[in-house]
Amino acid sequence: MGLATLKKATIILPRMETQEAVSKLAELEWFHPIQAPSSTEHINPYYDDLLLKAQKLFQDIDEVVKALGIPVEAGVMATMFKGAPKGKTDYQIDDMQGFIADLEERSAKALEEPRRVIKEREGIRKHLEEYGNLASITEGASSLSMDLTSLGKLSKFYAGIFVIDSTDEAEIRKSLEDLPLYSTRLGEKKVALSVIGAAGDTERITKVMRSFGVNPLAIPANMPQNPSVAFAEATAKVKELEAAQEKLDKEIEKLTQSIITTMLSLREAAGVAKDVLETTRKPGGTRNFAVIQGFIPKEMEGKFKKLTGDYVSIVEDAGVTVDYHDAGKPAMPTLLNNKGYSKNFEVVTETQGLPRYGEVDPTPIISIVWPVFYGLMFADFGHGILLFGLGMLFRIRGQGRLSVWGTLIAASGVAAAVGGLGTGEMFGFHFDHLAILEDFANALPFVGLLSVSELSFDQVVKILAISIAIGIVHLLMAFFLRLRSDLKAGNKTVAFLHDVPIIVQYLAVVALILASIGAQYDIIDMFLTWDHNEPVPWLTFAFGNWVTVNLVAKAGPPVIFACMAITIIGGMKEEKHYKAMGKDSPHGGLMGIIVETFMVRTIEMLANTISYSRLGIMLLVHTALLVTVNNSFEHGGGLAILIGGNIGIMMIEGLIVYIQTIRLHLYEWFPKWYASDGVQFKKLVPQMLYSNLKWKEDK
Repeated sequence: MGLATLKKATIILPRMETQEAVSKLAELEWFHPIQAPSSTEHINPYYDDLLLKAQKLFQDIDEVVKALGIPVEAGVMATMFKGAPKGKTDYQIDDMQGFIADLEERSAKALEEPRRVIKEREGIRKHLEEYGNLASITEGASSLSMDLTSLGKLSKFYAGIFVIDSTDEAEIRKSLEDLPLYSTRLGEKKVALSVIGAAGDTERITKVMRSFGVNPLAIPANMPQNPSVAFAEATAKVKELEAAQEKLDKEIEKLTQSIITTMLSLREAAGVAKDVLETTRKPGGTRNFAVIQGFIPKEMEGKFKKLTGDYVSIVEDAGVTVDYHDAGKPAMPTLLNNKGYSKNFEVVTETQGLPRYGEVDPTPIISIVWPVFYGLMFADFGHGILLFGLGMLFRIRGQGRLSVWGTLIAASGVAAAVGGLGTGEMFGFHFDHLAILEDFANALPFVGLLSVSELSFDQVVKILAISIAIGIVHLLMAFFLRLRSDLKAGNKTVAFLHDVPIIVQYLAVVALILASIGAQYDIIDMFLTWDHNEPVPWLTFAFGNWVTVNLVAKAGPPVIFACMAITIIGGMKEEKHYKAMGKDSPHGGLMGIIVETFMVRTIEMLANTISYSRLGIMLLVHTALLVTVNNSFEHGGGLAILIGGNIGIMMIEGLIVYIQTIRLHLYEWFPKWYASDGVQFKKLVPQMLYSNLKWKEDK
């Protein structure tokens, strides 16, 4: 688990053989190319021709896929009700040239029928638009039976017919009062206004009419020039074309369903061929020799040497540490190497950003912490089972990232179900109140161990205490990860004068919080007197009876102030280091260091710790909502209230709990230690959903 160890791989070969070498690297798949800045000077014409073929092939297939309305990846609703397209197409490949030739042959056959129906549909749409426009133009004058042919033959006079709103007639007559105007009522709201004038009046007439949004009535030459006849023919043609379009749409829908996996596979395979050639188009080197460099996982070293045995190939250690940004070395890509269950939580890590190469991968930790958070906030056995079922639906019926998120949702559902066993709740009913589950609840001692059914004060305090305890452990984990990162990077000054004091200071703050609880919140007397010999929650149990409130209250403040002083000294040393390097300090001088240490950091520690109380608060809110729904049901609300209320709570609370779980990671935990500026390792051939590339072995 964690990050894969990478090695730097180099191939030196004649430039004219670049396409063969790229085929070998595509077969390897696990190759992250390094772009050479000077590579633009030398090109391989044959390689460029191959790339142009791949680009054109992908564009042709993509246009058909878009025209048919085929989604590249099935959405959430489509996955739930129909399922994502299943099945993969196998491609037997010798090299990239043969792969592209095979795709061209396959696509030529596959695209023939879709292109025909798409072209036919476009023709119908074009004619439908033309006749629809004609029907709209002549609709207002459909009751006007006269031939307009003679109007267009006048040379010394202008004559035009305009279909206007009857409310505009008076205003138009005022504007053209010196010209003869004849009106024919076409209905309650429309009037056909005939205007006659000299040829020199043409511009004035059209300007006036356009100010009212009206153009002269004009019928295309290929249609009858009688408005009444033209409208009738256009309307009939529109109905005919709409029927033909509806029939063709059904044919296209049926055709699309039969070829959807084929089209998606061709598009995906052509996209891979295009991307591979684009990525490796211009390797570095000289005019006659190319140098291809990249990173490969350590496990692929043997396969890499076998595939590139015909060329000069070198594999060496990358020799880049976690602080490569400061060292000025090239950025090493990050390849997450989690397996099985943990791999599904990489999507959460990617939400914040990838770790640097050599940094700790938070994914395995998230895979444990995430279910704990979600299970505590959404603790209900019934809701958890339903959430698990929803997740498995996405996992089984979905593809790609949606399938991964399905697994994460299913894991959250299992955690919620386990949390429901801890609280003894199922759809808001306690197990003791359900006869069918009463024996089951009595057989397991941990069922109802964290009961919240009564929402009593003691229960609320217990839930919040557990939430804060989980938060303390989570934050301490972040502080120790920061210490590990600085030690590994060789930043001993930061590690011992910042990280260690922060950990000790935080432990002291936590100890004082626990001591105040042990003193029954008599905080002032706890510091000023020696009367509090009470045990300190958790600490007395862990270290013995000698740990009392008095001891912690008197020892805590000196430890906190000592840690602050050490942190200030460390900040001053960092200031000198930044000045020596010619960089601006992020601390803002000595006063900034003091303010940050005494006020910002201490308040931040308290705020971060208290923030984890949301774990218990969300559980209490979840329980309160279910109690409200169940009370309504028991007082005559009916099954509709019970079922609808539970569905609503699942949808709203499930989303809110997800947001809160993400928030605790993104705002409370990650900023304490995680750089999140890693560069993603990009496989030369990515994971494919609809295609399998099977490379033929060399003879």
